[in-house]
Amino acid sequence: MRIKLEFVSDDDIILPVGFNKYIQALIYNLFSTKLRKFVHEEGFRGKKKFSLFCFSSILERGKFFKNMKVFNFGKKISFFISSPVDILMEDLVTNLFKGDEFMLGENKIYLSSAMAVIKNVSGDSIKVKALTPIEVHRTYKDSGKNKTRYFTPFENEFAELINLNIKNKWEAFYKEKLDKDIEIVPLFDDERYKSVVYYGFGEKRFVIEGWKGSYLLKGDKDILSFVYDTGLGSKNSQGFGFIE
Repeated sequence: MRIKLEFVSDDDIILPVGFNKYIQALIYNLFSTKLRKFVHEEGFRGKKKFSLFCFSSILERGKFFKNMKVFNFGKKISFFISSPVDILMEDLVTNLFKGDEFMLGENKIYLSSAMAVIKNVSGDSIKVKALTPIEVHRTYKDSGKNKTRYFTPFENEFAELINLNIKNKWEAFYKEKLDKDIEIVPLFDDERYKSVVYYGFGEKRFVIEGWKGSYLLKGDKDILSFVYDTGLGSKNSQGFGFIE
C-alpha cells in the first residue's frame, strides 16, 4: 500500500541538511503508541529485524541557503510512504485524521490531503525510478576500525546484496524462505546518479552513499510487487530505496 501525504503550514517550512530524520520521526509519531513501540523496538523478524515501511523525500524542490545549511520549502510539502503491511498504513491514516497539527522538526504543519496510490504489478518486468538513493554496503575491519564499502549498480555485489535484502525482508514478513532472485538492470552507464547524502544531525549525522536513476527489474510479479512496497536495498525506514 502506498499513500501520498500533503501538509501545509502558516509559515515557510525550513529544514536543515539531513532532514529525512525529521520525516522518519513524523511517521513514527503517526503510529499509535502500541504499534510505534512494536515497529521501533521489535519489528518484523527473520534473520534480521525490519520496520517494513519506506518513504520518499519531500517531493517539492526546496531553496537551499548554503550559509545556513537549510532548505526553504515554502508553505506546502508532500511525500510518499509505502509498506506491504496494511495494518501499519491503516493505523497511520487513522491517526492522521485524529490530529489537528503535527511537528516536522521545528515546523508546525497541518494535513492537507492523504491519497492512496494504487498500482498493480501485472508482469514479470517493471521500469522504476529511484526517488531516494538505493543503498547497499558491507562493513569490514581495517586496522581495528570499522569501515563501510558502498557498492555501485555496475558491480555484481549491488544486485547480490539487494536480493539478499529482499529475501530477508520476505522471510520477516511472510515467515517463509524465498529462493528466487530478481534481475536489476541500471538504465544508465555513468556516475551522474550517484548520491552522497547526510542523515541525522550533530554527532549522530552519517554520510551515506547511494544511487538514484532508472532501473529495469525482472522477476516474479509477487516479488516485484513486494519490492515496490518495501523499497530497494537497505535503510528503507530511513528513507532510502524508495522507487516509483
